[in-house]
Amino acid sequence: MALSMPGLVIVPALLWIVVSDLLYRRIANRVVIALLLLWAGYTGWAFLSGATGARWEETAAALLTAAVVLILGYILFTMRWMGAGDAKLMATLCLWLGEDALTFLMVTALAGGALALGMPLLRQAERALALVLVRLGRWLPQGALPLPVALRDDAPTGIPYGVAIACGAAFVLWNG
Repeated sequence: MALSMPGLVIVPALLWIVVSDLLYRRIANRVVIALLLLWAGYTGWAFLSGATGARWEETAAALLTAAVVLILGYILFTMRWMGAGDAKLMATLCLWLGEDALTFLMVTALAGGALALGMPLLRQAERALALVLVRLGRWLPQGALPLPVALRDDAPTGIPYGVAIACGAAFVLWNG
């Protein structure tokens, strides 16, 4: 994987998203908004500096792809088939990944299917991560960390799709 601006921005955000989605089934809006603002800044800088590779057509295509993904994600969200954070994250990553967005979406779908098939293993991994967090949290002030969902009696049954999204983006970054 070549060291690039998208990689430097996306990889740490994806690591945070995977852990957050596994532990709390949440993808924070602030992470998605930060990715969106950084993309806008990076793209604006590329156009203003005349950087090679900055083309209006590619940016317009990325914006169109992101809009379509966001609309379809909203429809899936209203049907309760997808989380709102998942839809927003996928649309934002389509901006960053540009012409590789279709590959990203296909790999994300395949990774989601693999997660669905491996749910028993995923549940064990979630529980192990949650127990590690609880042990680390003992050194923090009382109530500093909320109880992870894997340790609750009413643990959600859905797939933490942030993991699949991270797999799709990592695949594109690694092979791009």
